[in-house]
Amino acid sequence: MLIGVIFIVLYMIPVCLIAALQIKHIKASNKVVILDAMDFNIAKDYAIISQYFNILEAIFSTIIFVFWVNFGFYALQEIFGRGLINETLYVVLFLIFNSILMLPLSAYKTLVIDKSFGFSKTTIRLYIVDTIKSFVMLVIFSSLISFVLIYFINNFTNWWIFGFILIFLIVVLINLIYPTIIAPLFNKFTPLDDENLKSKIVDMMDSVGFKANGIFVMDASRRDGRLNAYFGGLGKSKRVVLFDTLLSKVTQNELLAILGHELAHFKHKDLIKNICIMAVVLFSLFCVAGNLPDIIFDGFTKNAASIICVLILISSLISFYFLPIINYFSRKAEYKADKFGSSLTNADDLGSALVKLINENKAFPYSHRIYVFFYMSHPPLLDRLKALNYKFNEN
Repeated sequence: MLIGVIFIVLYMIPVCLIAALQIKHIKASNKVVILDAMDFNIAKDYAIISQYFNILEAIFSTIIFVFWVNFGFYALQEIFGRGLINETLYVVLFLIFNSILMLPLSAYKTLVIDKSFGFSKTTIRLYIVDTIKSFVMLVIFSSLISFVLIYFINNFTNWWIFGFILIFLIVVLINLIYPTIIAPLFNKFTPLDDENLKSKIVDMMDSVGFKANGIFVMDASRRDGRLNAYFGGLGKSKRVVLFDTLLSKVTQNELLAILGHELAHFKHKDLIKNICIMAVVLFSLFCVAGNLPDIIFDGFTKNAASIICVLILISSLISFYFLPIINYFSRKAEYKADKFGSSLTNADDLGSALVKLINENKAFPYSHRIYVFFYMSHPPLLDRLKALNYKFNEN
């Protein structure tokens, strides 16, 4: 079918070519920087394997895409007829089957690749529990959202405008409730008990006018050994989250430097900007879905359910071509956040914290320009350190 050919040409081939360029660039990058020689080679191997996995994932996703548009949708239409309830079940069943088909790749990445490099701490039991929770949430939310979208499609000519508004409001709602309702379903959050550190964090937040509903430590080490911290939520749900892995690996000054960087995103209203960019992406996606020609539906019936399913399938294609724009603004925001964050503490603390992050996370320091252009939301670490005038190990 035409839509399958479009997906292969515009999505699978470019994704695979960019991954191949990245692999070639990584293999040719032999100057050891930041990491010691052993960790440099570990990071190099992981980066290469990750790109091969991305190629496999792109090919597998394309096979599933072709399966749905040539056979899957027709089979679902044979099972479910017309009507609001039937078409809602059609979409929910599609999402469940699609998730099950992608599950082996996800499991292999987490339980085999990441575990072999010492990143993933997830047990098979914990992975199964997380997967069940995710499936339950998928069924609940997809049922409600699909029901409303199908109603819009069947009753309004410009349904895609109403659909965009609905999904955008849900995105905002998820940002609002994620820290307090969704995240605790998967991780345990305990209040930071270091009063001295808490006081310094609060003073730093007060200096930029950031009010948080608590400072919490997340048991990230149950699932992953990598380091991170973030400010989550909107309005009164805002909270500071520190990975327990981070607290054990960086000094107090380095931690404050990392949080200063995150506070800069709040100061510069980067979350609001990101939500606005997401609105543009969603609007474009729904605009395309709402005006697809009938030839796209050759081989299966064009109805509300199949329109939603095609919308879901092409979302990765549409998003792929927005990535360079999104990541361009994101990288600029990261440079600004580094500059502002280092002014709250100092550039040396932030630089040493970034070096520790890349060492602990075994992030390979080199990337092809095309890969950076498409995929990297943060500037390459070498560029960030140079912008901070931080002196790092180059041999």
